Amino acid sequence: THAAFLNFVCLKCTIWMIAAYAGVQAPREYRFPSDLEWLSREHVKEWWGDGDDTLENVARHYGRSEEGLERFILLEVHNGDKKPIGYFQYYACEDGSIGIDQFIGEETHINRGIGSAAVTAFVEIIKRRQDPPYILLDPHPANARAIRCYEKAGFEHYATEQDENGKTAFIMRIGRPW
Repeated sequence: THAAFLNFVCLKCTIWMIAAYAGVQAPREYRFPSDLEWLSREHVKEWWGDGDDTLENVARHYGRSEEGLERFILLEVHNGDKKPIGYFQYYACEDGSIGIDQFIGEETHINRGIGSAAVTAFVEIIKRRQDPPYILLDPHPANARAIRCYEKAGFEHYATEQDENGKTAFIMRIGRPW
């Protein structure tokens, strides 16, 4: 995996960076313990429930490589100190589009515009690497905070569907022309 570094100025002039999640570019100390802690927090667990509730399960799930899946961490970079604050991933869809999933794991960093700025930056990485016809995401229809975040990043509601587990997804997309 190649590192993708994208610096951008966010609220209050704090600098943020999105860095490659897997491989040597993302040191292990940024990975599984932070993931486990984030996945245990109510603001994440409410919408991101994939059953990874032990360090072993998190390492098994997020440590394996999957064709077409790229994992990233969102780092707060301040005076040379790096603090992981979120998780991002993208994956190839059958129709050539790219699907994305993400969350801000640090509660102190939500409701501050960081999510929409990070999603916007992530879309730029994907456009440069993949140039897909669309980038899709599927928040739960009741996740108003996420939907507002994605709308600020330019996503629009496309469809509401049931997934294979019977859960409702509010599918949003952004696409060409970029």
